[in-house]
Amino acid sequence: MRLKILACKVLYRELSYLSALCPNLLDVTYMRQGLHNTPEALRNELQKEIDAIDLDQDIHTGTEDSCGPIDAILLAYGLCSNGVCGLSSKKYPLVVPRAHDCNTLFLGSKERYREYFDTYSGIYWYTPGWLENAPMPSETMTDRLMELYTELYGEDNAEYLVDLELGWYKKYTTGAYIRWKELPFPQYEEYTKRCTHYLNWTFRLFEGSSDLLREFLSGSWDEDRFLVVPPGRKIAPSFDERILCVE
Repeated sequence: MRLKILACKVLYRELSYLSALCPNLLDVTYMRQGLHNTPEALRNELQKEIDAIDLDQDIHTGTEDSCGPIDAILLAYGLCSNGVCGLSSKKYPLVVPRAHDCNTLFLGSKERYREYFDTYSGIYWYTPGWLENAPMPSETMTDRLMELYTELYGEDNAEYLVDLELGWYKKYTTGAYIRWKELPFPQYEEYTKRCTHYLNWTFRLFEGSSDLLREFLSGSWDEDRFLVVPPGRKIAPSFDERILCVE
């Protein structure tokens, strides 16, 4: 199969590893991290990429004469605050994992994600891709904000502004690192421990799984784990355990 993949950059290491082992012909475009913070922006950027593929004008894909037609467009995202809802391709099937967010992709199943979510309240997830591409809750983040606001508003005002901006930290009680045996990064695991100690959170280490992403790339799209959207149809939230459905 020849597959076009649109993925958040936090999945770069995991998808790169699995792509190298996959027998299918894969063309991956990584989107910048942070688009999910504004779901409409994520939807718009992904739809632009899909439209470009439909028109065969995306420089990442090339032309059908040079590369051959693709079999499907894979979206390496979860529901992501409904950011993928409404997406559609006029020409190709869209395939997306049934997941609320990317942590399901790292953990390997929506059931495991649900289990941890229900068991451990207030989890903030850490992975290599998140640590490399996003400002994570940490002493480093606090210090950087303090330095910035001190320069702009003075030290007394800076302390107040940092406390205000980082007040959402209080919603969390656990910092969880997802480790893949195929891609061990002990330095990131240790850094996560330091972050949780600083934040007075409980540290937990969870073993992730490559199974879901491996099957995603292989084309083994069973209905329980993946939504396949026919050309011309749109992705929609299912509001049940399936997470996603065809509109």
